[in-house]
Amino acid sequence: MPDSLRAVPGRLGGRILLTFAAVAATATAAPGEPNPWSRWRGVNGAGQGGGARFPVEWSDADWAWQAALPGAGNASPVVWEGHVYTASADEAAGRRFVTAHALADGKLLWTRELPGPIERHHAQNSSASGSVAVDPRGVYWLWGTSDGVRVESFSHDGQPRWHVDLGPFAGEHGFGATPAVCRDLLIVPDDQDGASAVVALDTATGRERWRLARESAKAGYSTPLVLDSGGGESPLVLITSMAHGVTAIDGLTGRVIWERECFPKRTVSSPILAGPLVIGTSGDGGGDNLLAAVRPPATAGGDPEVAYTLDRSIAPYVPTPLCVGEFVYLWGDRGVVTCVRAATGETVWRGRVGGTYSASPIAVGDTIRNVSADGEAVTIRAGDAFEVLGRAPLGETCRATPAIIGERMVFRTAGRLLALDAEDPPAATSTGAAR
Repeated sequence: MPDSLRAVPGRLGGRILLTFAAVAATATAAPGEPNPWSRWRGVNGAGQGGGARFPVEWSDADWAWQAALPGAGNASPVVWEGHVYTASADEAAGRRFVTAHALADGKLLWTRELPGPIERHHAQNSSASGSVAVDPRGVYWLWGTSDGVRVESFSHDGQPRWHVDLGPFAGEHGFGATPAVCRDLLIVPDDQDGASAVVALDTATGRERWRLARESAKAGYSTPLVLDSGGGESPLVLITSMAHGVTAIDGLTGRVIWERECFPKRTVSSPILAGPLVIGTSGDGGGDNLLAAVRPPATAGGDPEVAYTLDRSIAPYVPTPLCVGEFVYLWGDRGVVTCVRAATGETVWRGRVGGTYSASPIAVGDTIRNVSADGEAVTIRAGDAFEVLGRAPLGETCRATPAIIGERMVFRTAGRLLALDAEDPPAATSTGAAR
């Protein structure tokens, strides 16, 4: 079997395949889930914001609240039990910050300052690009320079818990990785030009529990996708990289379950589930992008296969794809959105929304939403026809993906948090039918 195709036979492989099938069938938060946005782009990174009806156009007077941040950055907001967490940096002063604001009114609850060197990075990157991850024990954030990748953990009231240094980082565009929680482990992707690895840290102590050494290529920024059906099954961690393609890892041991090389370029977007397929993209600033839809092995010991690929004219580079039902929405970096059938990759429609994009689309109600780098929130209709429903300016540059908790949506621009409330439900007519 070639190195690009690896699978683990036996009892462990069978349990992992069951886990994948179980989680793929329930890839979004259950109704009433109290913390559906505790990681970047919500449960399983799927970007599913529920069924609330948010306005498609609004003005400054419509914000529920606005809050200034102590610096600038691209870290997307995450929410846990009424707290909104994000990170920012004052590059001139050489300081980074993790902050907690109240979801109810935007009040600042606490700020923790992290002094450290500021280094050159890509113009579309920042010194605070990775998003926070949260679990019942605490708050976790990564930042890095050429001197080292730092993992910081705080309690929910802002007290320092532990700090780990994972060693130097090499990457021409700077650092920007986001971790993911896997039960009592924090999965840290360290995909770089130098010595690369995926590392699992104990969320209680920061102690290293396992490390999977990785081949090095161009530094990537893929956020791990953790699939966990609970019970006695092992969770599965999916991650993409230029060197390895799509890799499925036993989340408890770090053992590679299967792997399929398929990406010729850097991976910036993160993997998603589209039914039985794992979808990821790779690319570069020149637009030479590729999307690959990988089908996991059907049986323990089987080989993963590439179900289909999509080329540079369709595949996004930075924004992560979004799957809703039978469709996958590919929000391109240069403002062209393509809807394809998840099962086959067949194009359903293409439409131009304008602008450039680093944030990733999310689904809410019957709409798909994203924010341009210029700070314009764009809403299109979800479904088999392209239609722009509305646009609203945020007043500042934005490269962060919004968070949705019930009937509140939280945006993060370069230096602010902004909260928008859902519209009142349609009033009932005298016959009891909704208008």
